Amino acid sequence: MTTTDGIIRWGVLGATSYIAGLVMPAIAGQPHCRLVGLAGRSQHADRVAALADEYDATGYPDYQALLDSPDIDAIYVALPNSAHVEWCERALAAGKHVLVEKPLAMSVAEAERIARAAERADRQVMEAFMYRFHPQQRRAAELLASGIIGQLRVVRASFAFEIPSGSGNIRLDPALGGGATWDVGCYPVDVARLFFNDRPISAYAQFTVRAGESVETSAVGVLDFGEGRRAVLDYSIDYGPRAWYELQGGTGSITVHNAWAMGDEPGRLTVRTSDGPREETLDARDHYAEEVAAFSEALRRGAVVPHSLNESIGTVSACAALLRSAATGSAVPIDKIDGRGDEVSGSLRWR
Repeated sequence: MTTTDGIIRWGVLGATSYIAGLVMPAIAGQPHCRLVGLAGRSQHADRVAALADEYDATGYPDYQALLDSPDIDAIYVALPNSAHVEWCERALAAGKHVLVEKPLAMSVAEAERIARAAERADRQVMEAFMYRFHPQQRRAAELLASGIIGQLRVVRASFAFEIPSGSGNIRLDPALGGGATWDVGCYPVDVARLFFNDRPISAYAQFTVRAGESVETSAVGVLDFGEGRRAVLDYSIDYGPRAWYELQGGTGSITVHNAWAMGDEPGRLTVRTSDGPREETLDARDHYAEEVAAFSEALRRGAVVPHSLNESIGTVSACAALLRSAATGSAVPIDKIDGRGDEVSGSLRWR
């Protein structure tokens, strides 16, 4: 445990409306957490000050000033993708635990830098795939493990929502790590790896680049997990909204209809077998709050966080392979790019 009173004191790097609306309430609402510090860019000083007043927290003049505070135990890194590695490393060097927005990094070499920094600092890092903490994912895993649909053969997963051109959204800026793969594609990739519980052996993708943009804005992809097991993915910032996945087994399927259900939306699953379809509904839950609670409880107990860096490195690897495939027009064996660590390559060294 990091504190003598059992309270995890949080600081947030990045004061966007998304974080203010979803993540900050999730932190402040936990009985063993306290949101004590915020920092944003200088042009957002008024927003930081207003949010700090709302949460009875301290607004810091810059990111490093927040990290230097002895009053903070854990950091939520909510910065553009291109800044994740630097500020994770800085937070770890300052002795803080880190919950970082996905993607952890944009190459395996960078992800492994974070892992080494965490080991040196004896602090924990977890990538914020909030959807994993919704009870509907646990229920889907229970149903799969029960054998009701037989052996898992295909994962179909989709995540899409529209980002208009000219909106100024950072997801359209290549310099900030934009593009559909790192923003929305990493989710269906992570779904496939979560349920196959294995590494893909190759990846194939085709991308669309919207006219006037410099990043991929839509994609379809296939991850080959060997032995006839494949994940079929589509993701986009051209169209939507869509957030869905299906686990296809030899004797049936499990469909999760809204994989990224918000806090006021119930989970809904359909199981289809030769006996016909069966619907299940789960109570609405805030998966951001569930994620913060799970991470904080691990810190309080001195336990390992529930989503490991090895798992994150695997997802980075698969996303990197999809990017390489789209660039080359051919399937990319994961092993052939192991350890190269450039912007679209990576390795998977777990399980």
